[in-house]
Amino acid sequence: MMSSVPATDKKSKLLVYTIEECPACGQKNKRAFQVGDYITKEAGKCAKCGNTMRISLVYAEPAAKNQVSTTSAPPS
Repeated sequence: MMSSVPATDKKSKLLVYTIEECPACGQKNKRAFQVGDYITKEAGKCAKCGNTMRISLVYAEPAAKNQVSTTSAPPS
């Protein structure tokens, strides 16, 4: 069976993000995914009210083609 996704798209890089949400005040925080993240996991303290935040979403976005890699060395 043929895939509807072009072969070039299958090799594109994805950036994975985690959304932390405070159950008390609704404050949300987007950060880079870390190994071990899962939905409902307790995260850090809420900056707004001080309650413990929980992970509510983990998702991936395609990396921008003109985005500079954070692991590349600065130009000499």
